[in-house]
Amino acid sequence: MPRVTMGLTDADIENANHIFASTPSARTRAQAVSFALALTRFIVDQRRDGANLLLERNGQTQRVIMPELERLTPPDEAKLRQVSQAG
Repeated sequence: MPRVTMGLTDADIENANHIFASTPSARTRAQAVSFALALTRFIVDQRRDGANLLLERNGQTQRVIMPELERLTPPDEAKLRQVSQAG
């Protein structure tokens, strides 16, 4: 399994801690980050395929609009090869 080292901002650390505390199955922060990445990939794939992201609260459904998700494009095959070769 490839190891990843990266610098984290205070916001990244806060997000990782929040996900860790909110994910009962995660025993480590690395597992929480892995869960977050899997969830992100699912959302990205769904949006790229044309699905809307909806939230329901108190019986009302609202469409979630995130500029980052609105600008999605199909995966860059060259980048995918580069990532798979690095691992």
